[in-house]
Amino acid sequence: MNKSMRRIAAAAVALTAVLGGSAATIAPASALPVVAPIKAANPGVGDLQSKLALILNTGASRSARANELEAGEAGLPLIDQVGTVIAAAPPSFKWSVLGPVNVSGDTLTAGLQTSIDGFDPWNWTLTWREIDGTWKLTRDSECTVASIAMVPCSL
Repeated sequence: MNKSMRRIAAAAVALTAVLGGSAATIAPASALPVVAPIKAANPGVGDLQSKLALILNTGASRSARANELEAGEAGLPLIDQVGTVIAAAPPSFKWSVLGPVNVSGDTLTAGLQTSIDGFDPWNWTLTWREIDGTWKLTRDSECTVASIAMVPCSL
């Protein structure tokens, strides 16, 4: 046997001794299952209308409302003020989310139109961001909604 073959044989014997002769019984590591990140379906105009209605409903669950905001619980005091102003608005005050809904990665935009009888409608763009599988109204859009109600943004 040449010198390099003896070294290989010695290494194999040493390895077997270290492993206690159990080299044949070592199980290969099992692969972890591949888990895709949570991906929310792209919402339509009606879905976004419902999300915004929930956010503005001061009588709804605070946790459900906070879950719809990028700012989470921290965004509720501002939205509570906006909801109070909207609740006191004249009956002719209307708002609706308008299409198209444009999605780009984890961000989507849609229009918001408000109107009061006797005046031309006002139009804004709102943005939602997908976070942890939920499309959430962004802080900037929360400030836009606050400006519509003439409430200063505190986010």
